[in-house]
Amino acid sequence: MKGIISIAWRNYIRNLKRYRVLLSALVLIAAVLVMVLAIVLGMRSGIYEKASRYFAGNIVALGYSGTGDSVIEDPETVMQAVEALEDHGIPVQTISRRSTYYKRKSIDLFFSGYYIKQRRLVGVEWELERPVLSSFDFAEGGLPDAEDETAVLISTATAAELRANVGDNIIISIESDRGRTNTVELIVRGIFSESSFFGYSAYLHRHTLNRLKEAPENQIDEIGVYLKNPIRNEGPAAELLAEKMAESLPSFGVVRTRENFEPQAHKERDTTMYGVVTAGAQLEEIEDLLGALTIIASLVMLMFLSIVVVGVSNTFTMLVWDRTREIGTLRALGMQQPRTILLFLSEAGFLGFSGMLMGTLLGAGVLTLIQRGITFPPNLVSTLFFTQGRIRWILPWWGILLIAGLVIGASLLGSLRASLRAGRLPPVDALSRHE
Repeated sequence: MKGIISIAWRNYIRNLKRYRVLLSALVLIAAVLVMVLAIVLGMRSGIYEKASRYFAGNIVALGYSGTGDSVIEDPETVMQAVEALEDHGIPVQTISRRSTYYKRKSIDLFFSGYYIKQRRLVGVEWELERPVLSSFDFAEGGLPDAEDETAVLISTATAAELRANVGDNIIISIESDRGRTNTVELIVRGIFSESSFFGYSAYLHRHTLNRLKEAPENQIDEIGVYLKNPIRNEGPAAELLAEKMAESLPSFGVVRTRENFEPQAHKERDTTMYGVVTAGAQLEEIEDLLGALTIIASLVMLMFLSIVVVGVSNTFTMLVWDRTREIGTLRALGMQQPRTILLFLSEAGFLGFSGMLMGTLLGAGVLTLIQRGITFPPNLVSTLFFTQGRIRWILPWWGILLIAGLVIGASLLGSLRASLRAGRLPPVDALSRHE
């Protein structure tokens, strides 16, 4: 076996000029595969990060009593369930205790004669969520001090409509829980870059929002958990949190799809029931979009790989023809049919491996240059899928193995027919054909 590999490597190096076109094609295919996979994974990771800030965490505990709004009436018990996550080996980055207001038609922001409606108001504890909220792409300002109850964070989309800057006093108006129109004047402490789905939300202190809603100042509507490995641990963490809460509280389990939100929220109940929702469940539409893009990109790549298979097949057919005498000599010296086939397949393997290796380096290099050298202007696409105006790409080890399997597999598949033909050549015919 070692001798076959050695001969195959020698033959591969010797015939490198013949392989150069195929090798270039494999390098380009591998580079494109790397870029497509890395960008899709990066976009998914970026969206999950933004969604976690928007929805209070990667997993969120909710308490529904049939009013349509969540209220955590027993936060201590929920917090005990949250603390059990790390005891079971699920690493937690931080938690959130939020007050929220979702009546989008009732949320108005005013400044200097301009106004704009918001999708939601989010009441947070600045210090508790600082490890996560600090990742906002701030165009101006930053996070307020821990106890600043006069601060508000708005998006660039909101700031542009209001003509507001950091330091300006804006007025927020909502319809309170008692049906009255309440207002509060807050100071813009930070403006974060966001113009997409996540942009029409304002962040203020939880106590301030509760007073605005005429709810108890310490009321908590949602308790969320930010995970250190969200995509991998989101499902198990949600199941575990729901299980721990169910030990002490009435539970409706885990909400896995977006369409189940409304039925759970408005279901008539005699008491508050608690459950868990994941950020992934709230991003089904975006996940579908990313999935469609991945499928389209995969089909295009498979088409190119098919072309490569044909190219490899034609090239190896010519190689076998040109090296017929060499094959005959090897067979006459005692090389058996399986070893002859393995010889040519090994050459194809070296070809695929070289293309994969160089393509991976090329793809990663191009992505690094784009990430460091290009900042995309804020718009619907860039703010939704990019991070701080730059592409975000992730290439895990399993992604490299997947690309290696595709590229090397295409090379081996393309060479299989010619390799089998080389193995079937009778030594006498092979030696006499070039005489």
